[in-house]
Amino acid sequence: MAQNRPANRMINKIQGEKYKFEIVSENEGEDVGFFIKAIDRLTGRFSCINNLNTTLSEFDVDIDDPNFQDSMWVVTKKDARRFARAAKQLLANSCFLNYLEKRLDEDRLCGEWENKAVLT
Repeated sequence: MAQNRPANRMINKIQGEKYKFEIVSENEGEDVGFFIKAIDRLTGRFSCINNLNTTLSEFDVDIDDPNFQDSMWVVTKKDARRFARAAKQLLANSCFLNYLEKRLDEDRLCGEWENKAVLT
């Protein structure tokens, strides 16, 4: 009888001024799910942001490719490592982080953030 194992998950956490960010790679077998979650530090509301224009343009992907239009991408292990490395570099850049947080504020005001996380 086959056992159901949880997917292997790697999470890198980065603290912004208004948001906490989680760069997540989940793999099981050959496929890897990749996403970046932004969590509002005051409300706990969150959204996956790797498919926002602000972040998408930094990953050097074809924005018309349907594989990159959802909030979680299914990619190769090599691409997941590349995206995670690029995301860490972007979020470590204070100018980019300030710009991104302003864009996220605008996105939240449009009511796009319905999910709520348990804050830790």
